[in-house]
Amino acid sequence: MYRLAELSESRRKAIGAALLVAGLLGLVLGVIWIHWSSIPRTEIVGGVQTPVTVDYLNWFPRGVIWKGIGYLIVLGATTLALVGSLFLWVLNRPLTWARATVAAFITWIALVFYFGIVPSEWLNYAQTDLDWSSQRVALSIPPFLMLGNEVDISWAVVKDLISANYHVVMLGVAAVLAIQIQKMREGRPAEAKPEKVSPYGRPLIRGRS
Repeated sequence: MYRLAELSESRRKAIGAALLVAGLLGLVLGVIWIHWSSIPRTEIVGGVQTPVTVDYLNWFPRGVIWKGIGYLIVLGATTLALVGSLFLWVLNRPLTWARATVAAFITWIALVFYFGIVPSEWLNYAQTDLDWSSQRVALSIPPFLMLGNEVDISWAVVKDLISANYHVVMLGVAAVLAIQIQKMREGRPAEAKPEKVSPYGRPLIRGRS
C-alpha cells in the first residue's frame, strides 16, 4: 500500500482516468449485455413455439449463463470506476471539506452497490432465471447421518447461504481495506526508500569532494 502513497501526480491521474474510463465503458457494455441476453430465444405464438428474431443484434448470445456473465461484467466495471474515481479525486490529495464530501459520496455509492444492489440482483437472478426455488431439491442428506430420516436441502437454501456468506465476506473486505488505508504510508521496507529528485525531475547524486 505504501506505493500508492508515493505515486507521482501525473501517474496518479493517468491511472485514475484509465480506470474510470474503462469502468464506464464496461458498465455500458454490461448493461447492454444483460438486456440482450435476457431476450428469450423462443416464444409461444398460437400454441406453437417459435424462435424470437430481433431485427438487429440477433447474433447476440442469449440465455441464463450469458446474462450471468453480463452481471459479472457490471460488477467488475463498477469496481474499476469507483477505484478510478478515488485515484482521481481523493488519493494523495490534501483533505479539504469538499474533497472529504466527494470521498464520502464515492464511499456511499460503493456501500449501496456492494451491500444493496449486488445482493438484490443476485436474489432476483437466482429466483427467476436459475429457478432456485424451495420446490427444487439441491441435495439430499444420507439417512444414516440423520437417524434414518430423509432430509432434503432445496436450492432456495443454497441461494440464501450464498447471499449470507457474501455479506460476511464483504464486511471482512471492508474492514481490512479500511485498516490498510489508515496504514497506507507505513510498511515501506528499508531498501525501498524513495529516490531524491531535483525540481527538474532528475535523480540527485551526492558529489565527491
